Amino acid sequence: MLQAVTHETVPTVLFIDDEPGNRLTFKAAFRKEFNVLLAESLEAAWPILERQDVHVVICDQRMPVVMGSEALCQIKARFPRVRRMLITAYADLQTLVDALNNAGVCHYIQKPWEVQDVLAAVKAAWAAYQQENEQAAYTEKLLESNRQLEFALRQSLLS
Repeated sequence: MLQAVTHETVPTVLFIDDEPGNRLTFKAAFRKEFNVLLAESLEAAWPILERQDVHVVICDQRMPVVMGSEALCQIKARFPRVRRMLITAYADLQTLVDALNNAGVCHYIQKPWEVQDVLAAVKAAWAAYQQENEQAAYTEKLLESNRQLEFALRQSLLS
């Protein structure tokens, strides 16, 4: 029996690239592996990020208006839990350093990309995202338990 693609079982990936052909190719290659959302610019990505539960953003470096590393930096500021990846055909050491240091990029993808390389990178990012969510939930559970214990202690001291 085939399992339906849901947000709980597979990551939602937002692919940002100004080239329509690149967006279509990406969606065709990965639509069966994860939920693929597409945007042609950072401006087009904002409404998607605000309405959807996006786990991974993959952004092309060379785009008009806002370069990919800057776009990822802005995304990090507003959506810090989203995993970010940079994709480019141009090897530029300073761009990579900026992307790592300022945008918190977890993976760099060289164009032309290989399907298996992108799959592995997204799976690793998805695993890290899930682990962070589990840790946050566990921390919240501990905090709530602590609040309850403090309340019980106060009640005990007052009686």
